[in-house]
Parts: sequence; structure tokens; C-alpha cells
Amino acid sequence: MLWARKYECSNRFRIYKYIGEHSCSVEHANSGHRKISIKVIASLCVNMYRDGKDPNVNEIQRAMLNSFHYSPSYWKCWKGGMVAKEMVRGTVENGYSCLPAFSYMFETFNVGSSYCIMVNKNSHRFMYYFFTFGACIKGFAHMRKVIAVDDTHLHGKYEGVLLSVVAQDTENHVYPIAFCVMDKENDASWTFFFEKLKEIVVDEPDLCFISDRHKSIAKGIVNVYNHAHHRYCMRHFSENLRVNHHCGGYLYIYYNAAKAYSLEEFDNHFVEFKNKCLTAAVVLEYDVGFDKWSRAHFPGNRYDVMTTN
Repeated sequence: MLWARKYECSNRFRIYKYIGEHSCSVEHANSGHRKISIKVIASLCVNMYRDGKDPNVNEIQRAMLNSFHYSPSYWKCWKGGMVAKEMVRGTVENGYSCLPAFSYMFETFNVGSSYCIMVNKNSHRFMYYFFTFGACIKGFAHMRKVIAVDDTHLHGKYEGVLLSVVAQDTENHVYPIAFCVMDKENDASWTFFFEKLKEIVVDEPDLCFISDRHKSIAKGIVNVYNHAHHRYCMRHFSENLRVNHHCGGYLYIYYNAAKAYSLEEFDNHFVEFKNKCLTAAVVLEYDVGFDKWSRAHFPGNRYDVMTTN
């Protein structure tokens, strides 16, 4: 410990207290003790990883109190946990650099699997990563030819989007087909995804895609699949009607019309919905078209798959 004080009329300092050897024991540490750094907290958190699960902030605070009789702040424990996570699992940058090695082992231990890594030609940075298991490719021949396409946003350091394609068997069990990680949703990324998917899922008139109303999805399917059908998810479409046309109180009529099997039943429900919410009915009939959301007007076999959930 070194204490010094600056002279008033000079840039020099005068040392008036010096202790060359630290003599404080752990028992004397308290909440005001600032010498326990984030690295010390991280070194303690490394031993708290069990079965791949990382400790939460409350567990870190209790461990610090039991081991050092010290109560660090929430931010300090969170930061220490993040540093420990990088020590155990590696950094995000290291994870991206290990993708080729991971893909090689992934294909070696899963016979018949397929993957593709796309990087930017100029910056050599990650763009897309498509992969599917060999078992999923073989099993799709026994599934219903109705594919649900959806995405979820990643909340890591570099963010991005995870795309997934699933189907259903005869007992309505969800069957995964392929996955793709991409930097963002746009026409180029969705087109890349469907081009790789076409190598697994053959383009045929009996095939049907179900998704939300993202324009890039529609463009990608039209550009790649010439014979397959593309229809909208009933639940996503209802959310658009509720937000844009304020007809939340009459959506049950829209659901009845969308799920109707016969044209007569559909006409009865749609006329009722049109009387209740005219603007939304005009969008459904003229801007979108009945075949995009109605089971009765769909030319193929959609089975009972009406949503991407």
C-alpha cells in the first residue's frame, strides 16, 4: 500500500505512508474491498460450470460471499461470469473460426449429412452456414409434403438469424429438416437458403411451403421452386390483421373461414367476417387472394397444417 500527496506548488509527490507487504487476510475483506477484480471472480466461476450450465448472477454472488466474505455488485458478477464463459467455452470469434473443423467432424460422424459455409469474398467474414443431418434427409421421404419455414433472431455478440425448416409425420410429430445461420434476412440470404434446401427437398407440385409474409421468403421460393406452392401462416396473418386493421374482436370468424374444408362453409364464414370488418376482408380477397390463406381454396393438400408453430 502506497499513499502520496502532491505538493501545492510543484509536480512532485511526497510519500507519507508505505506498507511493502500486504497483511490483510480474507476474513477482513468487506463490501468496500475493491481489490477483488473481475478476473478473480471469473477464476472462481470457472469451477462452477456443471453439465454445460453456467451459473447465474445470484449464484456467483453467494459463492463470493461464502468464499471471500465479499458482496460484489450485480454488474461485477455478471461481467465475471461472461469472462468465465469465454474461458470455458472460448470466445465468439474462436467459435466462428472453428466452423470448418466442426463441419468436418459433423459430416464424418453423421453419414450423409450436408453443410455449406459462405464467407464474404472481400472481407472473408462469415455470412451463411447451412447444415442438415443425413438422417433428416432420408426420413423426409416419409413425411407430409408440407414444410414450415420460420426464423428466430440470435442475441449474441454478432447477432444474426437462425432459419429452420420442419415437417410433420402422420402423427403430427415435428420433424426437423435443415437449419441455416445467416447474418441478416434479405433476398440474397433467403435465396441461398432455398437453393441449398432444393438439393434435399425436390421441387414438385405436391410440395407446399408455409411461412409468414416476409417478402424475401416469397421471392426466394418463387426464384428457386417453380412447381411448389407457397401459403401463409394463419396465425402470423391474423396478427397482421389485428395490428393493421384493428379487427381483433372478429378474428375467430377469420379462423373459421381459414380452416373450413368446403367452399360453402368458407363462403358463410367469410361473408360474416366481411360484414364485421370490411377493410380486412378486402385485403384478404383482393390483395392477398383466398388461395394464400384458405384451406378450401388451396389446390393441393395442406392437411391440417395451418401455422408454422
